[in-house]
Amino acid sequence: MSAAADEIGYDALVARLSGQSIPTGAGVGVAQVEAPEVTGTLTYGPDQSLSEFSGKTFTPQSGAPLVSSHATFVGKSYYSNTASIAPGITQIYLWEVNSFLSSNLRYGAGAATAPIISPTGLKLFNHSWIGGFAGSTPTVGDNEVLRRADWAMNRDDTLYLVGMNNGATSPTYPMMAMGYHGLSVGVISGAHSHGPVPSGADGVGRMKPEIVAPGELTSFSTPVVGSVAALLYQTAATHPSVSANPNADESTVIKAALLAGARHRAGWTNNPTASGVIRGATSKPLDSTYGVDVVNIDRSHRILTGGERDGAATSAAATIIPQAGWDFEVIPSAATRYYRIRSTRPISELSFIATWHRTATSAIAAPTIADIDLTLFRVNTTGGLDTLVGEAGAAYYTAGNVASRSAVDNIEHIYLTNLAAGEYVLEAKRIGTATTAASYSVAWIMPAIIGDLNQDGQVDGVDLATLLSAWGSTTGGDVNGDGAADGTDLAYILSNWG
Repeated sequence: MSAAADEIGYDALVARLSGQSIPTGAGVGVAQVEAPEVTGTLTYGPDQSLSEFSGKTFTPQSGAPLVSSHATFVGKSYYSNTASIAPGITQIYLWEVNSFLSSNLRYGAGAATAPIISPTGLKLFNHSWIGGFAGSTPTVGDNEVLRRADWAMNRDDTLYLVGMNNGATSPTYPMMAMGYHGLSVGVISGAHSHGPVPSGADGVGRMKPEIVAPGELTSFSTPVVGSVAALLYQTAATHPSVSANPNADESTVIKAALLAGARHRAGWTNNPTASGVIRGATSKPLDSTYGVDVVNIDRSHRILTGGERDGAATSAAATIIPQAGWDFEVIPSAATRYYRIRSTRPISELSFIATWHRTATSAIAAPTIADIDLTLFRVNTTGGLDTLVGEAGAAYYTAGNVASRSAVDNIEHIYLTNLAAGEYVLEAKRIGTATTAASYSVAWIMPAIIGDLNQDGQVDGVDLATLLSAWGSTTGGDVNGDGAADGTDLAYILSNWG
């Protein structure tokens, strides 16, 4: 098993699920896109003779691959039987990068020619390679590649994981790390390129990377995030709480669950304003070096299996959300969606993410992008909403931000510690007057009060009655997230009584 299993929350996932229904990535097809190890050759494949890869089916897309040591190391973290948390992955598609750009994305083929439709079951593309059309400045060619990649991800509900350049430098160029729909990945040490998307690219000023993972180099941290994503895709397809919901494997839902579930380490900050009338607001939703910080499968699994909770069009209609969950919505121009939180005790941590795709009329047309802001309000004694932005909000939380208002990013992030007990409403508001409706996903997580099935901040007779009425069911009363209401859940409730 991966040496990073504890650091990325896998050990916690296994302990929580008590040996039941532990995802392995089974049924999830993945792609590995590699630069040739020797220029001018087809050295782009892992060593398929190794026992770590027994039982795997490799489908080359760029000719018969010769062995690449780099591809072998990437594969070990991504899907191997011994060094990955996703040993259940058995279908791997292999591309050499130049072939991928020309034959899959169809770079240079014109607006009428879209990228190739992904094979059935293929969900994840790992890009542990560095390159672009120029040495240091984004070009029209780079933008076309990324527009085509975003088009393909939006159409096929796939997700690209892209490694940042190595070395703690800025800006973020080269090419693939600058995309909108994928996730750019750094290393937990911070020894990766970071900073705003530079001039010449679409979306100048967006923050990169979005997430980090263990690995000596970004080539090897990127497939770690891929293995976590594979477990989430399998969960979306098979877990009783979400498998019947067609929204569960939307790429923005998986992306939001990965982002909101990340473990924020000491020192993480998205630099909210420290004082004055906009205290607690930020226009930079991520940490400038670490993005949302360290990928965590246990937290992201809790989010996904927490299920979808629809946002309400008015704050009064918003229902209480569980301690972990998500929503996929289509939001019209200038519309707002609300999500309600209630707790009888302080909330030690709240992570709330919104993310969305850009839209285009063709695979190479200049896309449009929605602007969605997040704001947290406190519900007052009359049921109205009091802003937490500004000095008055300081009494209700210790650190973090209560508003995320980037004008360029397609991610917004609220992260708070020690939020006072009470009732709150989270607002997702679309800014501007664009007429085209846009889909977006939100995901959130708070510390679990194990056994608190009705989300009132305590474990009591109401929760016990809920469990007993759902006994044996796969649709309610499930405390530990393994998909069934049974004796394990009863033990959790009794051990956390009161």
